[in-house]
Amino acid sequence: MNKKSNIRRILYLIAIIVAGFILFDGINAGPRGFFGRLASLALLAVSTALIIRSIQHQSDKNLFRKFSAWTFYSLAGCTGLGTLLSMSDNVDGDVFNLAICTFFFSFIAFLFVGMKSNQKPVTETFETPVSNKMLNHYHQTGLSDTDINVFRDTMSDAKKQIVELETTMTAVPKLRAINLNHDTLEVAKAMFAALVKEPQRLQEAADFLYKHLPNSVQIAKKYQEINTHEVKTADTYAVLDRSVEVLATLSEQMKHDYTDFVAEDISDLSSTLDSVNKPAQHADFNIKNEQSVSQMQDQLSQIQKDYLANQTKTDQEKDGDDTNE
Repeated sequence: MNKKSNIRRILYLIAIIVAGFILFDGINAGPRGFFGRLASLALLAVSTALIIRSIQHQSDKNLFRKFSAWTFYSLAGCTGLGTLLSMSDNVDGDVFNLAICTFFFSFIAFLFVGMKSNQKPVTETFETPVSNKMLNHYHQTGLSDTDINVFRDTMSDAKKQIVELETTMTAVPKLRAINLNHDTLEVAKAMFAALVKEPQRLQEAADFLYKHLPNSVQIAKKYQEINTHEVKTADTYAVLDRSVEVLATLSEQMKHDYTDFVAEDISDLSSTLDSVNKPAQHADFNIKNEQSVSQMQDQLSQIQKDYLANQTKTDQEKDGDDTNE
């Protein structure tokens, strides 16, 4: 992050030096040349900001819109370069006209993709009958009525699990720490929102919906139950510590699920790709990891059963003592 910030500062510094040189050269050309170059630089700055914003928010999968946007990006880049070259050659008559063309092409590109980000995200409660707006959204993505019912039932269960996971993780200090370190709840909610936006890709989130999310909920709930036991053995503490590690692994795997799901949306952002494409940042959730989750659930369940059995035995002994007295 610091490296990127330093590069950004260097680029800003270069831009300021170039702009200062151009303006200083424009002073020698008289007031008209100076203000003409100042206005041209302002248009170039606005054009650059429009292009950057458009690229950062470009999430439309329509190939025609993408192709059109990049066509205008190229045109804006060519005319912007022509503007700077005209300034260096003191061709003041063409400078402002080229700057206007650059702004025009940048604005058209922004209209193609940049303004799309201002649209309200698609939302669904899954607790009430589907609205006409959401029904149209589902049909537009290619879902049949049967697919819609399956999707809504699946997402309704996922929503309940996310709410349950949030309630459990925020109630236990160690689980809160996992959430802070791994963004567990934020990632789960982001994945949920991404699925609502693109319901036709439900199968791509099978691991998240049917393994990683429900396993996280089950382990978190059992951890919370066992953590309240008044008496804990060394084995109990060892299992609790291990369950924290498993929850952290599951959190990283959910993050992996999400980055895979939205990889196409962020493919144009090299800064994001730098972090997404590093294999070391992805949890290796293979068969061995899945067996660990299963074993962890069994161990937590056994500890809970043993604790309840001991409690029942203790209560019976107390009742027997009271009877003898």
